[in-house]
Amino acid sequence: MRAVALAAIAAFGCGGKKQPHHDDAAVAVVTPRDAAKPPADAAPPKPARSEHVAWELVPNRHTAHRAVDGEIVVDASGIGFSRFIRFGMPAPRWHLGQVVDGERAAIADRIASLELPLTHAQTKSTQLTLRIHGGAKQAITVKINGRKAGPKKAPASVKLEPGWQTLAVALDPAHLIVGENQIAIETSGRDSIAVAWLRIGTETPAGDQDPRAALSFDAKSDAFELAQNAEAGWYITIPDGANLVADVSGTCKLEVAARAGDDSLTGGVIGADAPRVDLSGSAGKVVRLSLIARDCPKARVGHPRITLHGPAPVALPKSDPPKYIILWVMDALRADKVPIFTPGARAQTPNFDELAKSSTVFRQYYVQGNESQASHSSFWTSLYPAVHGVRLAGDPKKINSTLSRKFEVIATQLAADGYFTTACTGNGYVNTDDNYDRGFKEFRNMMRESGVENNFIPGEKIVNAALGQLDKHRDGPTYLFLGTIDTHGPWVARKPWIDIYSPGPYHGPFQEFGTAKDLGFKPGSMGCSIIPPPADVERLRAIYDSAVSYHDQQVGRVIAQLKAWGIWDQTMLIITADHGEELFEDQRCGHGGSLRDSLVRVPLLIHDPSRFPAGTIVDEGAEGIDLLPTILSAIGKPPLGAAQGDALEPLAQGIGKGWARPSYASMYEASHAMRIGRWKVRVSWTGAPLVDDLVADPGETQDMTATHPVERRMLTDDLGLFLSLRTRWQKTAWGVVTAMTPEGAAALDTASTP
Repeated sequence: MRAVALAAIAAFGCGGKKQPHHDDAAVAVVTPRDAAKPPADAAPPKPARSEHVAWELVPNRHTAHRAVDGEIVVDASGIGFSRFIRFGMPAPRWHLGQVVDGERAAIADRIASLELPLTHAQTKSTQLTLRIHGGAKQAITVKINGRKAGPKKAPASVKLEPGWQTLAVALDPAHLIVGENQIAIETSGRDSIAVAWLRIGTETPAGDQDPRAALSFDAKSDAFELAQNAEAGWYITIPDGANLVADVSGTCKLEVAARAGDDSLTGGVIGADAPRVDLSGSAGKVVRLSLIARDCPKARVGHPRITLHGPAPVALPKSDPPKYIILWVMDALRADKVPIFTPGARAQTPNFDELAKSSTVFRQYYVQGNESQASHSSFWTSLYPAVHGVRLAGDPKKINSTLSRKFEVIATQLAADGYFTTACTGNGYVNTDDNYDRGFKEFRNMMRESGVENNFIPGEKIVNAALGQLDKHRDGPTYLFLGTIDTHGPWVARKPWIDIYSPGPYHGPFQEFGTAKDLGFKPGSMGCSIIPPPADVERLRAIYDSAVSYHDQQVGRVIAQLKAWGIWDQTMLIITADHGEELFEDQRCGHGGSLRDSLVRVPLLIHDPSRFPAGTIVDEGAEGIDLLPTILSAIGKPPLGAAQGDALEPLAQGIGKGWARPSYASMYEASHAMRIGRWKVRVSWTGAPLVDDLVADPGETQDMTATHPVERRMLTDDLGLFLSLRTRWQKTAWGVVTAMTPEGAAALDTASTP
């Protein structure tokens, strides 16, 4: 069925001149050859738009959706099929990118399911067509949203022939819904089935015609071809000032529509005489960006890209490596409790505020675990938890608290480059027993020393010890790891701030700190088992905020000492946290219990003005695995071959700014979360997503899954693709899942899963 053409036609330029690939220069407005010359007193021509490329469609082909004549087509042959198979949870049911009798396909377990997004028009479909490989004496039963696919009198199962075949399964449109539809395939017989593609529509393609042929990508030429009335679509966030630019030759037209979940629409038509469509009317919204070929049998679309206003950002000139590198991890510090990371936060932090003026602040930064060891392991190695394998809870058979010596770590790299490596921490889990001391010439864990009471060491004492260690070695290049624990339980009330944040009379048990007994903390546990009454909860939150302000005071002390020594201008200071802390928002306190932002979104601030511009706020996603590549880049060393993160220096300098980047976290590899801009998805063992709008609902109290299908599909596309490859993903080479590089796309072309 032919979609209705958009009424709005883009009129941003004309003529047949092609724009060069990766054009970061201004785009000229070309006068048509047959146009009459303007009169002498005519107004001057409109100046060319200054723009740069923000996103390219061809390298992101693995997140493209397909439709032919309005009917959904799914390519199951490659890794892109991972977006539809419910994240492989609780266990993988599909095995992707396999070769079966000469064709790439997804091999299904005896019971396997997928989820497909359908429009209102597509819910009228009466047939599911599959390119399927079966064996003798096999049959499949298809269920749609939990019910038998076809009408009441249709057979319950469909028999298969040996080998590849195109199979039609009747559908009852009454079983289909607008939005996500679950399709379950149950197979009888001993052998597995394989699926190469499927289509939901009204009739079987003639002669086993492959509907995927209606959209083909030519990566080498940065182009794709669309048959007439075929569609390529992407679920993306539109940034401010976005234009879609492409070269479409001849008489072909490319109908462009950016439709948001609220049914708002921007778009137009791209042709040889009008190479762009303005999408800025959808700025800030998640849309399905659809491109449909019109007016010719096959349209070739060259160099399709989204551009933003202004010239391309330019990297700062290379500068000398920092002589001193300090990585300061503040245990259990939430980003939403520090005003420079979340404006409006209550805690007074004048030293953070002042430091931000000469630093780069990352506001959408996730650690990879929700407790100390998983996160520190990712800091140390630039590896996701699925690779380093360190977790403290989950399946008892898989608990591992030791960081393997086979992985390269920050301290070994810096020591090899001539830095004296020293560490001073109060986090008892970052210890020598579990190999976190590797590469350090001097490693002190004050929690493991005698004389510690109530598992608490004040930050002032740890800072004093750390500065003493730095002082002994500051005649040469030095790396200091500093770990303070003031925002970790038991939270200690700090004056004068506790009297500011909790000024009224309080007579409960939490006068000076959050006692383990009154919160039900058990030895070795990370969370409380007792939820106190509201007045006590408010007191504990005030105590926590007072600890934030106390931490801020220690920041001021460290900077003052570095200035007094005359080494502040030679210092790279990175301040972050290993996780946050739940403060009864979801009837929990402590950490290790969820993937809410209160646990996985933490501060990241980098002071190194020659590389990280002063006063810069970065709202695009960053991750804990990026710290090691960032440090190595600062000292001029190449990234580690196995590292999965990427240096943050380019992002801080504006390269990639404006395009939504993801942040990811794992809870024991049993649950996963990804945030893209204001939107976040969480999935657990059931594979059912929870969608959060972190602007409208920062407390993550309302599941937006049913009410925001466009945002849900964007999130599940990106998280699904990432999870299928999280043990192999390398951001330096591949980019991020929302903006892949040509190299990354080429790697995905042949990727498979076991």
